[in-house]
Amino acid sequence: MPKKQAHNMVLRRLGQSLREQDWFEAGIEFFIVIVGVFLGLQAANWNEKRLAREDERAIIERLHEETDNLLEAVRAEGAGLQSHADDLVSAQPMLFSAEPERALTQGECLAILSSHVYRKPLDELPILDELLSTGRFDRLQNSDLKQLLRAYIQFRDRERGTHEERTNELFRLYSRYPELVRVGVTAIGNEQGASGRFELLSANDYRWNQSCDARAMRRSQPFLNDLFDNMARSGNVLIANKKRETMLIQLRERLSDLLNS
Repeated sequence: MPKKQAHNMVLRRLGQSLREQDWFEAGIEFFIVIVGVFLGLQAANWNEKRLAREDERAIIERLHEETDNLLEAVRAEGAGLQSHADDLVSAQPMLFSAEPERALTQGECLAILSSHVYRKPLDELPILDELLSTGRFDRLQNSDLKQLLRAYIQFRDRERGTHEERTNELFRLYSRYPELVRVGVTAIGNEQGASGRFELLSANDYRWNQSCDARAMRRSQPFLNDLFDNMARSGNVLIANKKRETMLIQLRERLSDLLNS
């Protein structure tokens, strides 16, 4: 017999017992109704909790996937930042007269030419933004996981603000000091010193390149001051990248533990 039909039958019998003043029968029927309502509520609560657990599991799985993908991208980004920083660091002692004068390598010259470039860091976890916008963040029950996510949100938002400040005033050294940092083209077949950095701007018969006058750079204090500012900003970008990587590693490990538990 369907549940609704059985419930209606009990209610009819209860009504009949009350009309006939059969209090014993009415008490039994009333008890059955109460128990039925209680069991129905329990079943509904159990089903709601089951759905919540399934939703939480789906959230954790997606978080794990997106964290893993972002971590891979952040590491690749960090490798490029580190290579850029290494070229700037290797040029520092000579440029600031701590070592004898020498010509700059093409990598060092390119790093100086592009020392103003601070790209927006990779930091997106789409599922996290979705949880915040839909109010489902509290579906996550693990306090450690929630703490890691809150810390990442705070770090991400702070770094986004820092990026806006960092890019508010840029020192494009090749524009401010064109006699010290030059860009030009090299014909195909005579490519010594040419850079692959400008491949998209190159044509079939030439490539873009850069050249730096190291001697003049050492003697220009305004240039050195601006270069120092750019290097400091680049260093902060690299530090933030490493911090982001560490936080994502911790987050991924916690998510893996939850999925395997």
